Parts: sequence; structure tokens; C-alpha cells
Amino acid sequence: MREILRFLGALLLGLLLVGGTAGAGLFLLLQGEEALARELLRLAREKAFLLLFLAFLFALVLAALLHPLFLGYLAATRALGQEAEVLLANPGHRLRLKGPFELQGLARLINRLAEEKEALEKEVEARVAEAKALLTREREVLATLIAHLPQGVVLANPKGQVLLYNPPARRLLGEGLGAGKSLFGLLDRSLLAHALALPEERFLTQGPKGPLRLQAVPLEAGFLLLLEEAREEGALEEATLHRLKDKLAGLKALVEALEGEASPSLKPLLRVARATAEALSRLVEGLKAPVRAEEVRAEDLLALLAEALEREAGLSPGFSLKEGAEGLLVQADTYALARGLAATLAGEEEVFWEGGRQGNLFRLTLLFPHPAPKPHPLLQKAVEAAQGSLWREDGRLHLLLPAREAPSLPAPQGPPPRAEVVDPALLLVPEALEDAPLEGLLYTAFDLETTGLDPEKDAIVALGAVHVLGRRVLHQETFEALVDPGRPIAKAATEVHGLTWEMLKGKPRLEEVLPAFKAFLEDTVLLAHNGAFDLAFLRRVGVGEPPLVDTLLLAHLLFPDLKDHRLEALAERFGVPVLGRHTALGDALMTAEVFIRMVPLLKEKGYTTLGAVLSACRRLPLARLRY
Repeated sequence: MREILRFLGALLLGLLLVGGTAGAGLFLLLQGEEALARELLRLAREKAFLLLFLAFLFALVLAALLHPLFLGYLAATRALGQEAEVLLANPGHRLRLKGPFELQGLARLINRLAEEKEALEKEVEARVAEAKALLTREREVLATLIAHLPQGVVLANPKGQVLLYNPPARRLLGEGLGAGKSLFGLLDRSLLAHALALPEERFLTQGPKGPLRLQAVPLEAGFLLLLEEAREEGALEEATLHRLKDKLAGLKALVEALEGEASPSLKPLLRVARATAEALSRLVEGLKAPVRAEEVRAEDLLALLAEALEREAGLSPGFSLKEGAEGLLVQADTYALARGLAATLAGEEEVFWEGGRQGNLFRLTLLFPHPAPKPHPLLQKAVEAAQGSLWREDGRLHLLLPAREAPSLPAPQGPPPRAEVVDPALLLVPEALEDAPLEGLLYTAFDLETTGLDPEKDAIVALGAVHVLGRRVLHQETFEALVDPGRPIAKAATEVHGLTWEMLKGKPRLEEVLPAFKAFLEDTVLLAHNGAFDLAFLRRVGVGEPPLVDTLLLAHLLFPDLKDHRLEALAERFGVPVLGRHTALGDALMTAEVFIRMVPLLKEKGYTTLGAVLSACRRLPLARLRY
């Protein structure tokens, strides 16, 4: 609208100049020629309509001549300005010399300034790299050391957001673990608080992928979490004792059999062997497997026992925890209890567990639709080892175990200090997500490959994603999966992504891959190029909650007068290498790299928060496109 008003103003000015010049000429021509003036005035009255028509026709011709020159000049100027903004993110980019001569001269000057800026930035980067060389080496040594530790190591800030972790931690906690994500979605908050209050102790809990032992060490800038898979060391020792007893029993039986058949000369030797076997038997009888008593939260204990019972006995019990027992720390050997319960409930088809508090004890009641079965000796032994008690009552089996109240951890006073590994300021997201700064969010850049373009009929064949923290692409946190679509793939689709059904047969189905993909997306803002297409496929399988940042819409927002907004064109414009194009992970990585270079340009235009960007994108005509 502004350009149209400017054009109309220029046209009016041109008409005034032409009309004024013609009027001045006539005035000078008619000086002293009164008869000629009267004749011209009479003629003008008679031909007024014709004169107005000629004036209108002249205005149209003038407008037709000015339109391409004036508006074309404006468009070329705007395009030059928009392309020049790319230099803020990529000083290596150079403007193309096209358009009017004056604009070409301006483009040359801008390119010279860009060269100087690029040289200065390289010099600054070299000096910064030199200044940080020692710190980088120290961090590399620390990262290498942590990576080679057999235990899982997670460094988190006071809010539980992950700053650093090693591969064993990712293996134990699964795809839901990532830089910037919260540990409280993977591990119980109250258990972590209890563990921080007792940094010397290890605690057993239920992790996303099975039982874990964890130890939490408080730090000035958060806490350090040490994780190990829960291994049943005591059970192995007990099994070894059983094997020793079996072997000794066999040895004594062999000696007794030989005593009846051996010659008199060998009998003294057999008597020595018998005495040795009996002495060893007495020693083994005196040995006991070490008692393992651990403090486990009541809700974790029920979950651990239920999982073990389903695994060992094929029985899935329902269970509930009464009010007042939450957070209660129960002293028990969960492995021994699980073995005893599995042996006791062998052959049962239905059972319900109920946990509650009884003074300073934890009471576990097993409810049966018939008289309760007799407790197996393994269960009795496990309860006695924990200094608890066990009895039957009609259709109920009661277990009492020692317990205590978990101490509460006082809230930290004052603002948390800055972390050394990842700047915690990047993770301070306000509760109203749309008020969060663009550089303070954790994104997941993702892409899909499909069997075709119709979300209602076609299927997903590949998923790729990478995390982006602010303006940093986390290349170590990626997700990639090929999916068997269960159907042939159209030739046109194969020509795009290179995947055939023969290549995908035997790969996991989509329903097998989705849980891990959902965990990878959790607690992040979605980021994609032409994301409406990908979301149309994901929404059909229950994935894809807003908000979504679309780099295609951002390109139209930043460069409305540039014609090419394809991902390859944006990558070339920002100096991003075009690698792995039309592979899910390759496109996701390219989208992430393009986005982090768009952020400073968005801030220059005043789009500093997520809400401002989303609101501006919603106003674009392209945002109304639906698949």
C-alpha cells in the first residue's frame, strides 16, 4: 500500500510539472494577443470533453512509463536490502550486482564492507579460540573422562535441567535424556531430593528402562547424578552357595559309595576324604549370603515388584498406594522379595496389591479371590532378612517391612550461579512459553520421508531429528529411524528419497519407533521446513503438539521480495553445506543450521520472542496452507 501511494504521488508530481510547463508556455505565448486568447478560450470550451480525454490519456501513458521504472526501482532496492541482511548472519555471502547502476554501486560498497567484516570476525574468532584453548583442552579431558566412565553421569542445574551427560547415562535413561531437558520427567523429584540430602548413599529406583541405582551429589551450580544398572550381586553369591552345597553333598555320597567297594589299602585315604568333606560341609553351612537391605520409596517398591512378577511369573497384578504412604522409605531387598513373591504366586491368575502405612512400618497386603496361598520359604526368608513379619488372614497375605519418613530438602536460597558447561540462562523459559526469547528455548528440528504426498493414504518411511539449544545445534543428540511402511513405495517418491520397499522390509514398524520419537520431542519446540506437510502425517499417529516454528514461513517473513525459499536456497544463502539432502536426518540438520542463522535477523526486525515470531508467521498467506 505504501508503494502505491508513493507511485501516485510521483505520478501527480509528474502531471503537475507537465501541466505547469504547458500552462507557462501558453501564458507567455498569448502575451499581447487578446484575439488569439479569446479564440483559444472559445475553442477550449467547445472541445472541453476532448481535451479532458486527451489529458486522461496522457496521464495513463505517463503512468505506464513511470510504473516499471518507479516500482521496479523500489522492488530492486527492497530486494537488495533484504539480501544485505543475510550478511549479519553470514558475512561470507556476497550480493549479486544487478539492477540500476546506482544500486550496483551500492552493492559493491556493501560487499567491500562485508569483506572487511568477515576479516575482522575471523581475526576475533582466532583470538577468542587462542584465549579459550586451555579451557577447551580441559573440557575435552573432562568430557573424555566422563565418556569412558562405566557409570552414567549427568550434570544438571538446580531446576533439574540437563547440562552434560555421557553415553552410559543415555543408555540407562533412554531417548528422553537430552541437554536442556528436565530430569524430573525421567526420575522422581522427591527421590532426587532425598538423594541430595544423603550424598554418600545410593538408592534403588525405577528408571525409564528398568531398575537403577543412583547417587546424587549437590554442587554450587546444581547437582551431579551417578547412575548404575541395578545388578543383583547378592543373588549371585547365594546361588554360588547353593552350588557348593550340592557339590559337597555329591562328594559325600561318592565317598560313602566307595567305602563299601574300595580295597582295605584305600580305606584310610577314604576316611580322610570323608572327614574333609564333612569339615567343608560345616564351613559352607556357616556361610550366609550377604544381607542386602536398601531404602526404596514405597511407590517404586510396588512398581519394581510388579515388573519383576510379570517378568518371572507372567502375572500382572494391580496395585494401589494408600494416602500417607507416599514418599515412605522402605527397607527391603527387592530382588529377594520379587523371587519370593514369584514363587508364592506361581499358578495364580489374579491378585491385587495394596500398600499402606502402619506406624513406622510399611504394610503390603496381597488380596486373593480365594484363601491366601502358603508363603514360599524364599518369601519368608526375604521378609525375615529385612527384619519384617509375614502372616496369612483368609484371602489376604500381609507383609510388614521397616520404613521411615524421607527427609525433605530445603529450597535453595537466591538465584543459582552460572554453570560452566552450558549457560543456564538458555534454559530459563518463562511459564508462558510464547514470552520466551528465541535463544532461550530447546528445539527439535525434524523431517520425514514418506511414500507420497497424501497424509490420508501415504505412510512414513523415515524419521530424523536433532536438538537445537538456542543458537547451538547439538550434533550429539540426534534421532534417526527407517520404518517399514508395509506397502510398496511409489517410484516418484523413491526418486526423491532413494528408499525402496525392499530396503525397508524387516525394519521396525512405525508404532515400534514412535515411543522413542515422542520421548525425543518431549519438552521441546518443534522446528521444520514446510512443517505443515510433516505435521499432517504425524498428527494421524498422535504426535505433533504445537507450537511449531517453520523455516519456510520465516524465510517469507525475512525475505518477502526474494523468490526462492527452498531449503537448498536458504542453505546456500546462509553458507550451510547441502549434505544428505532428502534424507530425514540430513534435512533436519540443514533446517537446524539455517534456523540458528535466521535468529539474529529475526531479532533485528523486532521478533525477539517465540510468541512474536509465531504471531507474525500466522499472518502470512502461506500459513493458511493445509495438507
